[in-house]
Amino acid sequence: MTLYNIPHHNSQPQTVNVVIEIPKGTSAKYEYDTVHNIFKLDRCLMSAMVYPASYGFIPSTLAEDGDALDVIVYNAIPIERGTLVECNVIGCLNMTDDGDPDYKVLACPVSHVKRYDTIDDVDPVFLTVAENFFQHYKDLDVKQVVTDGWLRRHETYDIISRASDAYDTKNRHQEHLHFDIR
Repeated sequence: MTLYNIPHHNSQPQTVNVVIEIPKGTSAKYEYDTVHNIFKLDRCLMSAMVYPASYGFIPSTLAEDGDALDVIVYNAIPIERGTLVECNVIGCLNMTDDGDPDYKVLACPVSHVKRYDTIDDVDPVFLTVAENFFQHYKDLDVKQVVTDGWLRRHETYDIISRASDAYDTKNRHQEHLHFDIR
């Protein structure tokens, strides 16, 4: 079993499991390798920027870019790579990367001292910093990233549900192909 196959939430997308790939404050980009079941260094950011929050993915989802749905975890301290964190969904950064949708779900650990329910509960400076980071972190890589503000929770729930359905559809199709081969 890989970390991609961990259940992403009960039956509602309000609370999701998140696997951390990148701790807050680093410029090293790690990605989970499903073949070897390890985290590998993908690259170091060419800019002088660092991730403004811990960053990871929602297991059992398939986003439009072919990977699991990305998550920015709003938390004061860095969370170590490989940690599973149960999070409340707050909203989502509406973003495209080289012309393809690449949403960044914003979530906060359920164990957090303060409850963040909506984008309005989050420090506006953090929202500006996070959007600026994702808008410019690939500038020196000559990649076209465009951000279009923050989506509300209900829109984010729809994005998570679609990514969950896409993951389920892909797995059913693969199971069917595996069954037919036998």
